[in-house]
Amino acid sequence: MKPTFIAEQEALAAHFEAIAEAERAIAQAFARRAELVEAGRRFGQSRANAAVRLPGSRWDAAEVAEREFVSELACTIRVPRRTAENLIAESRALAVELPATRVALAAGEISYQHARAVINQAWSVPEEAKPAFEAAVLRA
Repeated sequence: MKPTFIAEQEALAAHFEAIAEAERAIAQAFARRAELVEAGRRFGQSRANAAVRLPGSRWDAAEVAEREFVSELACTIRVPRRTAENLIAESRALAVELPATRVALAAGEISYQHARAVINQAWSVPEEAKPAFEAAVLRA
């Protein structure tokens, strides 16, 4: 016996609900990754702040720590160095400058693509206007 139209539509809706749940889980994973990347970056910088600069070195300890972190991250997640640099900048923006965007991402309310769009636009917004900008964008 052939399923009814309503039964077929309900079955299709169940597929879409599962897809939406997977998207929420992906967004949550992206938010977690951003938190971990920023925590790692901060840890590397704190180590660098305690390091002594070697005589004759071209770079200070902070520059060395930054370059090491970028290189290690790129190798760890198997991406080009420039992609790792972008991820670090985006993670810092989510953790420090745009906390409401990170919360929305972690809740699965927005996708990482949405968060990236907010980040990219926020970079051109003055610091004092970022909270209002973020609130307005997230409402939309």
